[in-house]
Amino acid sequence: MLNDIKNIIKTYCTLEKNFRVRTSANYSEVITDCGSKIVSNTNQKFKKGLFLFSMVKRDIERYILEYGYITAFDELPVNCINEYYDKDRGYVGLDINNAYWSVAHLKGYISENTFRKGLELDKSVRLSALSSLGKSRAYQVYVQGKISHTELVKGSGEIENFYMDIRYSTYGVMREIADVLGEDFYSWKTDCINFFDTKENRSVVKTMITDYGLECKVEKKVNKKRGKAVASTPLIIA
Repeated sequence: MLNDIKNIIKTYCTLEKNFRVRTSANYSEVITDCGSKIVSNTNQKFKKGLFLFSMVKRDIERYILEYGYITAFDELPVNCINEYYDKDRGYVGLDINNAYWSVAHLKGYISENTFRKGLELDKSVRLSALSSLGKSRAYQVYVQGKISHTELVKGSGEIENFYMDIRYSTYGVMREIADVLGEDFYSWKTDCINFFDTKENRSVVKTMITDYGLECKVEKKVNKKRGKAVASTPLIIA
């Protein structure tokens, strides 16, 4: 099999074949007229984890058969900031470990086996396996070796809801913590919440996160007034 997707396309064009091409940030694929698929990937970490996509898809199909489709959690922003927070106070950031992947598992969308397999792979593979759920895809269509048009294969909003629910549920945890912290809340960014650093606040935030069955670590600490970020050891908070 040819590994270079450009050589594959060039060969098919020379042979005046009918085929479709789709490219993404992590890999490219060519689908022949008879339905055969050729995948090319320069990212070895991503390439080794392509099997995870089918595992996630099967798990979602299993969930739907057992429980039906879902309604996604209320939409929330991926980032949120308290504009009234005085950054001169400093702050600490606590990050939920493998947030989207863990939420998907806790909600029963992915199996224990899929969850553990995913943790062995690069983060980009896990996120892509989830974000691709129900997603529309655009293909360049070649007819007799020449580009003919772009074909949009519409995704499924009902399937995509699973990914949306995973995202918004994660932000929902952030919002709950922010509400409890009140004026000590500074911001959240996806799965990391930043707040005024006290022993009590750390305990409250850790408890709220672990009560959901999630784990967290200190992502960074910005000292009072100086605003200097201090790297931390990525350990689960004791």
